[in-house]
Amino acid sequence: MQDFIQAFALIFVAEMGDKTQIMAMAFATRYKISHILLGVGIGAFLNHGLAIMLGSLLNRYIPLEALQLVAGVLFVAFGLLSLSISEEDEETTKINKYGAIATVAMSFFLGELGDKTQLTALTLSTQAQLPIMTLMGTVSGMVVVSSVGIFIGAKLGDRIPEHMIRLGSFVIFMLFGLNKIFSSSYVQSMGSTFTWILILMIALLTVYRFIIFRRQIVEISVSALRQKAKDLKAYKERIQNGIDQLCQGCDVCRDMGCVVGYMRGILAERMKPGELNSDYLEMLHNRDFDPDKAKVISVMIDEYFEKYPDERETNWQLVTVQKVLEKIIEKNTIHLV
Repeated sequence: MQDFIQAFALIFVAEMGDKTQIMAMAFATRYKISHILLGVGIGAFLNHGLAIMLGSLLNRYIPLEALQLVAGVLFVAFGLLSLSISEEDEETTKINKYGAIATVAMSFFLGELGDKTQLTALTLSTQAQLPIMTLMGTVSGMVVVSSVGIFIGAKLGDRIPEHMIRLGSFVIFMLFGLNKIFSSSYVQSMGSTFTWILILMIALLTVYRFIIFRRQIVEISVSALRQKAKDLKAYKERIQNGIDQLCQGCDVCRDMGCVVGYMRGILAERMKPGELNSDYLEMLHNRDFDPDKAKVISVMIDEYFEKYPDERETNWQLVTVQKVLEKIIEKNTIHLV
């Protein structure tokens, strides 16, 4: 147990705020949490397992410089792929879930090759009584640290537009990738001409991805506006039908003299926001309308507002209709804000 606690504590402290946690935060904007944690666990297990079981052989026969260069190239690729926004349905998500796990696992496995975390695991294994407990401790530490990063990423994802999060992921992966590539002795040995050609290639790929990314943002924005207009029309028709069912067949609706006629006038845009006031509403005829039917209509409006929260502040028609419905349901004074 001592081997587990020591390994867990050292890895947790070493990776808190390090690139591993930031990578987890970036992945949290793209994949499900369960897939990320599973990928982190697999990647860390393979990475630390190699360090503990075959660390000395790895250093002797496989140059870490080569592995670091491969990791850098993959990070740049992940960064470029981050510049993409698409509307995937649930079936597409199911198809891609194993790809997400493999991507995260490979990223963490290669990203930690030759890093201080792997070297720490290797050092701990030389003095551990039970190497398997050391392995469990290091993997657990990586998963817990990543969980903190995922939590932060998920919270940010609720408040920051998706395209900004994608840009953040792009920057993070590109920084790590470019650092690994251009600090590699293999690249440095190729000379300045090769380095500038490599920089130019990466720059051209980045510009190309940004062009596609911008086009996707515009297309999705237009698509979202069209869908919003379509949904609003559909909800208004449903609400109008519900209001029609509230009507008891009196004549005063023709002159908007009762609450039902008033709601009809609101939806038909025969009134402007500035013409609304509580005194006028209190003068309206409010017969014994069915409160259950009014609740059904109010729920429809809540559904629309849940789908488009910003509409609660801007769509005065639906807000006003819902306030009138509350008057029918509660039979009390209504106040417009």
